[in-house]
Amino acid sequence: MTEVPEHLLKKAAEARARLSGEGGDAASDDAPAAEAALAASAPVPAAAAVPAEPEPEPEPIPDTPMVAAAKARKTIPVWVMPVLLFLPIWAIYYVGYLENPPTTGGFAFEGEEVYAGSCAGCHGGGGAGGSGRQLNGGEVLLTFPVYTAGDAYDGLAGHIAWVANGSAGTEAAEGTNLYGSADRPAGQRTVGSFGSSMGGFASSLSVEELAASVFHERSQFGGDQIDADGIAEELEVLEEFVHVAEEEGIDNLGGLTVAEIHELLQQARGAGGGSESASE
Repeated sequence: MTEVPEHLLKKAAEARARLSGEGGDAASDDAPAAEAALAASAPVPAAAAVPAEPEPEPEPIPDTPMVAAAKARKTIPVWVMPVLLFLPIWAIYYVGYLENPPTTGGFAFEGEEVYAGSCAGCHGGGGAGGSGRQLNGGEVLLTFPVYTAGDAYDGLAGHIAWVANGSAGTEAAEGTNLYGSADRPAGQRTVGSFGSSMGGFASSLSVEELAASVFHERSQFGGDQIDADGIAEELEVLEEFVHVAEEEGIDNLGGLTVAEIHELLQQARGAGGGSESASE
């Protein structure tokens, strides 16, 4: 702090005396000078700090067309998320379904394959016949009709026995040259009457393959002699027939008579159910 000179202090005291009515006229002459000196000696207050004005916010940079398009694009709906989560499960199921088709489809497909490789050469790819008899148009089921509980003749058993034994095997097993249903409109078939013999397939086809080929012929060429329910029932019986034969230790159907195959089918019908399950 600056030290005030003595003469200025004296003048300041005289000025106060004048203001208070003391010191007379002489002191009044020096009053302005004393007051000026007192003012000069007083400390100068520091200037008040002026608050700084806030800087204006920068203007936003406009989006590029690509960014604007991305912001305007619709987002994925909420309901899509569960669907996306389910897709891997569905894919696993779908692949497994293709690799392991249902038993029904597999059995039917196998019958088509066996027929194409072992039967179509004589009976034709569509069953129209050739060196072998006609099968399509319901002809096959006129010879080997759909079985109903109590029938005297089991057409399904007769069909299996005929494919397994062929012409020569049928005569040997049955002791007759007749085969098929006696109720056929044109009468019961006679071995060799067509001009060519039927080969037996028991030695070249497994029980499953032979049963599958029989199903293919009946389901594809049966015409109006069999409906969808009848086809489904025969499929169920034939699939079960394969299991029964396996349980009985039968891996070759050659030499079995129609009656013996009928007994195996009856076991299958009893296990599989359906309208054919009733015993005679």
